[in-house]
Amino acid sequence: MSAPRTALAAALGAALLAACAASAPQPAAPALEPPLPAGWVAQAPLAGSLAERPLGVFFDSAELDALVAEALRNNRDLRIAAERVELARAQYGLARAALVPAVVADASATAQRAPSPLDANSNRRSESVTAGLAVPSWEIDLWGRIRSQVDSAERNVEATAALRRAAELSLSAQVAQGYLELLQVDHQLTVSRRTADTRRDGLRLVKLRFDAGVVSMVDVTQAQTSLAQAEQAISELERQRAVGENGLSVLLGRNPGPIARTRRLTEVPVAAELPAGIPSDLLRRRPDIIAAERTVAASAADIDAARKAFLPTVSLTGFLGIISPQLSQLLDAGRLGYSVTPGITLPLLTGGRLDANLDAASARQRIAVQEYGRSVQTALREVEDALVGFQKRREQRAALERIVAASRERLRLVDLRYLNGISSYFEVLDSQRVLFDAELQLTQATAATYGSVIQLYRALGGGWDPAAVQAASR
Repeated sequence: MSAPRTALAAALGAALLAACAASAPQPAAPALEPPLPAGWVAQAPLAGSLAERPLGVFFDSAELDALVAEALRNNRDLRIAAERVELARAQYGLARAALVPAVVADASATAQRAPSPLDANSNRRSESVTAGLAVPSWEIDLWGRIRSQVDSAERNVEATAALRRAAELSLSAQVAQGYLELLQVDHQLTVSRRTADTRRDGLRLVKLRFDAGVVSMVDVTQAQTSLAQAEQAISELERQRAVGENGLSVLLGRNPGPIARTRRLTEVPVAAELPAGIPSDLLRRRPDIIAAERTVAASAADIDAARKAFLPTVSLTGFLGIISPQLSQLLDAGRLGYSVTPGITLPLLTGGRLDANLDAASARQRIAVQEYGRSVQTALREVEDALVGFQKRREQRAALERIVAASRERLRLVDLRYLNGISSYFEVLDSQRVLFDAELQLTQATAATYGSVIQLYRALGGGWDPAAVQAASR
């Protein structure tokens, strides 16, 4: 047997003996899934799921779908999330590269002039030239430590991609919420301007009655105050509209500015019920849960790599090329040479670094398992909150519709009584205020109902269908 093969065989034999001595049984995989309920506490259909359809279907708004599509193309935060995925993929590529040896072209020349050992008065000149292919020190992955690191990097890529998907879902929900809030403010402005016009007409009527000596100046000042309150509300709502448009513009990847819209809040349909599917669907739909599960898998691979770091490391260095004592003789026959240098390193005294590394990897896994369970429970809570929010806000909306209808009728009757001298103008102003407040509350309740739909869609891990969004935006 040649000397290199003998050396390599000896190194491998020693490594195998050390591996047998250091090997230990693999720890059991941690249990991930917390107990999941069979259904929801809030009443919701289990057949189908809101997450299976584009959210625009529930709002019947191609305008909203177009805004979401624009945000998914241009949002800066989403682009950052995409670059993080590319970074994770590059790190995965670096980890995989360690599985194969690197081959480099290597050339060197050495010229030396030194005193002769036989004659101190004379100098001896020597030259050495090498050129060929070299393999720098390469660790042979006998125990799978590097493979475990590759597995960890791959799970991290999957987790990062899931987080990007979570960012897309969050962005879609924010755009939908921002758009519907603008429709809410638009409707509140319509109500406020109509109320201001009514109060302006009432002020003119009161002034005419004051001039005729029918009412006192108290009625005039009350009418003026009521009109000023409506105008103040209009100014505040116009401020909210501008701020909302600026915020939505940034989500869309634009500079702050106005947002064109043609829909009215009253034109957006309200669903009678929202299908939520079964709770176990969250484990495969919620991107944050998927990311947490991949993080647990990556931590398990990190533990395996940390355990195998206790085993000996077998490395190999080699060279194949031409070796010549002079540059002029580099291409002469018989100059071909090679070298193979196997090596083995067994950690003996590391100051506790390997134990600390294993303890840290185990702690990270325990943290990842708890974060996974927290993600699942958070998802269940968010779905329950959205379901009960939708149901109760629909009830609130129905009650406010009755309040608005009754308030309009009350104002009509009080106006008649005032014109006939039966009621005071204070009753008219109070009726106007009650109606105005009820109409604003109805608008808020309607928008909150839509917000519950968005909240549920996000909690279920819904996704926007890009093809449907593009088709709707055309």
